[in-house]
Amino acid sequence: MHPIDVILNRRSVKKYQNKKVPWDNIAAILQCALNAPQAGNIYNNKFITVRSPEKINSIAGACHGQYWISTAPVVIVVVSEPEHLKHLYGTRGEKLFTIQNAAACTMNMILAAEFMGLSTCWVGAFDEDKLRGILGMPEEVNVMTVLPLGYADEKPPKPGKPNFKNNCYHERFWAGSKMPPYGYYSVEVEKAVKATQEAVKKIADNTFERLKEKVLRHKK
Repeated sequence: MHPIDVILNRRSVKKYQNKKVPWDNIAAILQCALNAPQAGNIYNNKFITVRSPEKINSIAGACHGQYWISTAPVVIVVVSEPEHLKHLYGTRGEKLFTIQNAAACTMNMILAAEFMGLSTCWVGAFDEDKLRGILGMPEEVNVMTVLPLGYADEKPPKPGKPNFKNNCYHERFWAGSKMPPYGYYSVEVEKAVKATQEAVKKIADNTFERLKEKVLRHKK
C-alpha cells in the first residue's frame, strides 16, 4: 500500500474483533513511534502497552466511560516527562514541544497500524489522575494519548474533510484563497450557501417565465 493511500484510507475505529494482535506487530508499531521527529531529538515520551482485559476495561472507565475501548485487545498509552524538555527549552519545551513530540509518536503508530491492517482511534479525553493510578505512574509524568489497537469490526464511512482552498494558503494567511463576502466558512456552510443560491436562481427563473408569459398575453 502506498503511504498516501494509508493516510487517506485511515479511519477512527471504535469496535474491534476478538482477535489477538501478534506481539511482533506491536513491537514494530512501537519502533515506528521511536522514529518520529522529536524536538532536539530528545525522546521524553514513554509507551505503556496494556493487554490485560481487566486493565483495559479500567482504562476505558478512566476515559470518561468510553467502554468501546474495552473491545480492543491492546491499548498503548503515550506518556511524557515534560521536565526533560523544560530543562533545555523552558516553558515552550514543557508546554508545546512535549505535546508535539507525543503527537508525532502517536501519528506514526496510527499510520504504522493502518499499514499492517490494524485499526486505532486517537483518544484524548480521560481522567489523568485515574490513569496514573491504574498505570502506576508518578505525578511528574503526564498522560498524552490513549491508543486502542486491534482488528476493525466495523467500516466507518469517510467523514467530511475541509475544502483545500479554504484551508491552504500561499505565502501568507488568507493568500491564495478566494473568499466570498461572507468570510470564513466550513464545508457545510459552503454547501448551504450554494443550495440557497440555486434555490434563489430557480425562483428568479420561474418569476421571469411568468412575467414573460404575461407580457406575451398582453401583446396579443
